[in-house]
Amino acid sequence: MSNQNYDIMLQMLDTQHNMLLVGHEDPDCDSLASLLALYRMFRGEEKNWRMVLRDEVPQNLRFLPHLEEMVSPDTLRPADYDAVLLVDCGEPRRTGAWLAEMLPGKKLYCIDHHSSNAFQGDLSLVEPDAAASGEIIAALCEYAGLFPDDDTALCLYSAMAGDTGCFRYQNTTPRALRLASLLLPQVDLEMVRVRLFEDRSYANLKMMAACLENIRTDCGGQLAYSWLDRATMLRYGATMADCHNIVNYTLVLSGVRLGILFEEHAGHVKMSFRCRRGLRVDELAQRLGGGGHVLAAGCKIEGELDTVMPRVLAEARTLFQVEEN
Repeated sequence: MSNQNYDIMLQMLDTQHNMLLVGHEDPDCDSLASLLALYRMFRGEEKNWRMVLRDEVPQNLRFLPHLEEMVSPDTLRPADYDAVLLVDCGEPRRTGAWLAEMLPGKKLYCIDHHSSNAFQGDLSLVEPDAAASGEIIAALCEYAGLFPDDDTALCLYSAMAGDTGCFRYQNTTPRALRLASLLLPQVDLEMVRVRLFEDRSYANLKMMAACLENIRTDCGGQLAYSWLDRATMLRYGATMADCHNIVNYTLVLSGVRLGILFEEHAGHVKMSFRCRRGLRVDELAQRLGGGGHVLAAGCKIEGELDTVMPRVLAEARTLFQVEEN
């Protein structure tokens, strides 16, 4: 990314007042932590910025500092702000249906790292090679000569650790490792590791068990899929946050290259996709109206599990048919 792009984005962040900072729905660590880091590093409180969060914060992310400063979209009026900054997503629809009707007449900006980014607006900083949106923000801060306080350092490190599986995944970049190393003296590594990867709710454990119980294979063992039906989720009081990243267990079977988890919610089914190198689930998700990374993506489709699942599995099988051809 050129210095000019950084200069333009930094100028906007320095001068824009009355702005909403919005991440994607069903928030993960990178989405939430990046919002918090931007707000603190660029004096959002002084400029009347507002971090907007509609969904519940997953239990394992409640260690992030200053979450209480986020506001619900129900509290907003169009007259309260002049601009919207999308963080860790490239399209307003990825934030939830609430934002679309509030955008007319507002400037629209974006900071994101997803390869499926299809942003159309006034200004964007999109780096698909970055491990996380938090990596981009950390690089912006370094370029501008800004030094994070301890709370902001925790957010930036957690954003990168969350999206890289604690720097184990293929998307880990040399820049992410270097920037993370600069933050290490300010971060409790044990706390971050435990909270991000080991701190689970009772409902989350039950959803994990249901996923493993339901798992099936297809395409000669290269495709593994499972589902969490609405009745099971209601039985244990599980929310969308309790299902986060359970899809990863579909990919641990030997020989599996594509894993899918179906979650049945009221009126729609959420799909999470994971794959090994050589496949691209971002393209699969885009064909179904979603998006994400090359190796990790997702989408939502209106309907019930018994009608949505066959359609998505048929689409997923085409990934292997293309390979054969």
